[in-house]
Amino acid sequence: MPAERCIYLVRHGETVGESSVRYHGRNDVALSDDGRGQVARLRPLVQHVRFASVIHSPLDRARESAQILIDGLHGVPDVIEEAPDLIEVDFGAIEGLTEAEIAVELPDWYTTWKRGEALGFPDGESHAGFQQRIEAAFAGLLSRHPDGHLLVVVHKGVIKRGLGWLLGLSAEAAGRLDPALGSLTVVSCGREVRLKHWSQTL
Repeated sequence: MPAERCIYLVRHGETVGESSVRYHGRNDVALSDDGRGQVARLRPLVQHVRFASVIHSPLDRARESAQILIDGLHGVPDVIEEAPDLIEVDFGAIEGLTEAEIAVELPDWYTTWKRGEALGFPDGESHAGFQQRIEAAFAGLLSRHPDGHLLVVVHKGVIKRGLGWLLGLSAEAAGRLDPALGSLTVVSCGREVRLKHWSQTL
């Protein structure tokens, strides 16, 4: 029987742009010291894993998070890859805003959004377009890296949509997933794809 293959999904840590309260998609905000600590605390969970590939979003917060984990590994990954198609959703006009600020600046859209009726983000990416992009990105990822464990360091929206596709969840179920900053989610890709481990920030 072939060895179990897993995808280790890591959300980057907190940023100087306050990713815990602000909607940063394409904004290239850097990790904060707290964020670096969050990611570093994941090292014991992955340091002994022999990764065939480490893949990360091109944004600084994901790139640095990936490097923090790579620096703690006991073995050097065969491949380190930047994946532009795994960048976070484009929030458009709400980039960098808090929910309270969105309610003030875009009240009509905010109301529609809170009712679950918005088709996407104002001047940004549609929900359907983002879903299609991430599903295609994960399919391409598995095609390019068919063997061995993968470490994928990305963003909240990317993890939610990617997990939804991997596990065959409905869009509604995937939308309820809530990976915290500096969290690790492990998916087994054996004969049956299943969620193996979920770890919020330690």
